[in-house]
Amino acid sequence: MRLYIGIELPEEVKDALFNVQVTLKHLDVKGKWKSPEFLHITLEFLGELPDEVLPLLSQVLKTVAGTNKAFKLQLEAIGCFPSWSRAHTLWVGVDGNLRQLNLLWSCLYSELEKNGFKLQRSAFIPHITLLSRPQLPLPDPDKLSLVKSLRFKVTELILFESKAVDGRRVYPHIITEKLNG
Repeated sequence: MRLYIGIELPEEVKDALFNVQVTLKHLDVKGKWKSPEFLHITLEFLGELPDEVLPLLSQVLKTVAGTNKAFKLQLEAIGCFPSWSRAHTLWVGVDGNLRQLNLLWSCLYSELEKNGFKLQRSAFIPHITLLSRPQLPLPDPDKLSLVKSLRFKVTELILFESKAVDGRRVYPHIITEKLNG
C-alpha cells in the first residue's frame, strides 16, 4: 500500500481551488492537473508499506489526534516548487493558525519516528498541489491573485492510500481520527 497522512479539505475549499484551476487553464497553463475531489494537505508521505502496519499507524494517528486541537487555516497565494522559473509543482499555500499546524506536523513526525517509520528529512511546507509538471514558462506570479482567503477548520487527521484506478490516482481514506475540540 502506498500511504500518506494528511488533511482533507472541505468541499467549498475544493470548489474554490477548482475555480483557480479553471482560471489557470484559461491562462493556457498546462501540465498534470490534480482532480479537485482529491485535493488535500499532505503532512507526511510514508511510501509503500505492507498492510501489517495499519494497526500501528492507527495507534499513531489516535495518539497524535488526541494531543492536538482543531484549528483554522485559510488559502493563501499560488507558489511553485522549487522555483517559479524551474517549477515542477504548482500549489496553493495555506495561512492561518500555522503554529498549530506545525505543532500537529511535529507531533506526527515525532510519533512516526519513535515507532520506527522511515521519514523524509525535508522541511514541512504546507501546501495544496494543483498541478504537477507544468509546462514552462508560467504566467507572471504577480498577476495571479486568484486565490480567495477562504477560511476552513481542520478537525481530522487522515491516513490516505494513493493508488491507481482506471489510469488515474485516487486517495481513499484508510483511517480517520478526530482532533480535540
